[in-house]
Amino acid sequence: MLCVHVLLKGSSGNLKSVSMITISESDNWEISSNSGMKYGQFVDWEKIDPEAAKRYQQILMSEHQQLKAMGREGFWAMPHTLRAKAYYHVIHSINSRSVTSDRDVYYELARKLFGEQKISTHPVPEYMEAGEIPRYCLNKAGLNSVKKILLCLDQHFPEMNFCPILPALVSLILHFSQDEAECFYSVSRLICYNDPNKRYIDQTFLTYRASCMTFGDLANRCCRGIRKLIASSHQNLFEFYSDWIMWIFAYLPFTYAIRVLDVYLLEGYKVLYRVALALLSLYKVSVSSRVADVEDFRTDMKRFVQNVARHCTAETLLEGAFLVPMATRRELNLLFNANKDSLMQKGVNIHQTRQTVETVDFTNFSSSVVTGIEMRVVWAWIPERFALFSPIRLFSTAEHGRRLASFYSHVEGHEPAVLMIKTVDEEVFGAFLSTDMTERRKQDHEGLTYFGTGECFVFMVRHIVLIHRHSLECILYCNDCQIRSVITLSAPTQHGALPAQQANMFIAGDDRQLIIGGDGGHALCLQEDLEGGYTEHCDTYKSVPLCKGYFKIQSLEVWGIQNSISLSHSFPSP
Repeated sequence: MLCVHVLLKGSSGNLKSVSMITISESDNWEISSNSGMKYGQFVDWEKIDPEAAKRYQQILMSEHQQLKAMGREGFWAMPHTLRAKAYYHVIHSINSRSVTSDRDVYYELARKLFGEQKISTHPVPEYMEAGEIPRYCLNKAGLNSVKKILLCLDQHFPEMNFCPILPALVSLILHFSQDEAECFYSVSRLICYNDPNKRYIDQTFLTYRASCMTFGDLANRCCRGIRKLIASSHQNLFEFYSDWIMWIFAYLPFTYAIRVLDVYLLEGYKVLYRVALALLSLYKVSVSSRVADVEDFRTDMKRFVQNVARHCTAETLLEGAFLVPMATRRELNLLFNANKDSLMQKGVNIHQTRQTVETVDFTNFSSSVVTGIEMRVVWAWIPERFALFSPIRLFSTAEHGRRLASFYSHVEGHEPAVLMIKTVDEEVFGAFLSTDMTERRKQDHEGLTYFGTGECFVFMVRHIVLIHRHSLECILYCNDCQIRSVITLSAPTQHGALPAQQANMFIAGDDRQLIIGGDGGHALCLQEDLEGGYTEHCDTYKSVPLCKGYFKIQSLEVWGIQNSISLSHSFPSP
């Protein structure tokens, strides 16, 4: 605005000085019932809060690693004006692919979609799973702006066909945006980011479902207790996990969601896995004492997250999230791609919206070792990309005889496999073997060669209801099954995994014996005639004896996975 003084003739004929305002084009008044709110736009906030101004300068001068530390500790959490500036700086520092999604693009899209109409009706964008938009602290005008931005994003990214987190993400970012156009630009940068090891937003049902499966694999490792509860309750475990990202970007209260957003904008998708696992661990503690009263775990989890303030603060949640042992970004990306490949084998493609992916039906399952119910529980523990497919019997002592050579001839060439044994004393146990048995022949020296990956585990089937936790490892006694394992996604990493000399001793075999676990004792050792074997404490799996030491075999079976995808050759050996 430009203030000038002019001389006007008064009523008495004398000249007097009067202040006038000339408004430049950029300062024109624009009053619209559906425009974004710009609270405090006339205030010099740096004068009101000099400490915030000083912090902002620190943000501008900080490298990425410093910013990560700041985000985790809540450096810009208050005042909200500082958080708004920090978000602007962080988002605009993201190196997205070259896409013209600037303010002018938004204005042009909005003009075409809405014109000068005060009220217009549009179909809900296809990528939204439902029409719900988390409002958080937005007023009616803000909620209207979210709808406009979502519709413009739909027009600008026509290849995006499934993205249920976008309404919440737009709502959150709009709280700290100058206007609709800035929010549109910020979200567009996240959508366009194309580093596979640090992605931000899944945009198709295929990638969304692969992310859900990857989370399921992580939960299998880090929070086995809740998996046991759901698997043994006959409820759909994958449907429960399919909501994992909505726990954060839909159900979390606003003050919690923005603290997650602080770190998500800097660290990408990996931090969402961390937070969801922390929420799952908290939920497991909450639900264990009332599991008999839970009719639907999915709905119960939603209520739990919405009321998470009863259980922890936002800071405690983040602290717990960063204590979760986690694979590297590269390892997560390998697992994500393997899960995606499995889904494509099941018929899911990048162009399809939400669809039903058939799960394994154990109703007509037949085995001389386990029941259908027991097999379903065991199947719930194998990696998600394999659990999509039905089990196929590769070998059984009843059909193929009791020779280790016959065992190898029927099992080799199949990866992975589930070994299951019933003893003459009716004890049932086994192992998940992640790697093809042909690897036993690849040796350049005499003696046994160990092979396998950290996805191997051993298990026992019992009918006891008890849960016991010890350190980061869990011993789970289900009503159907006990599983004891050390599950990592690849060669064990520095994050709470076993030393390499222990972790690499997963499987070994020759013509005389098959060994599962080789450090500090064998978790399982089978004799050449498959008449018996022994089990003992094993440091590789941190497992107790699977039964009472030496045993005689009543029945032994090996089950393969139909159309399986393998990761064993994708990861380096330790």
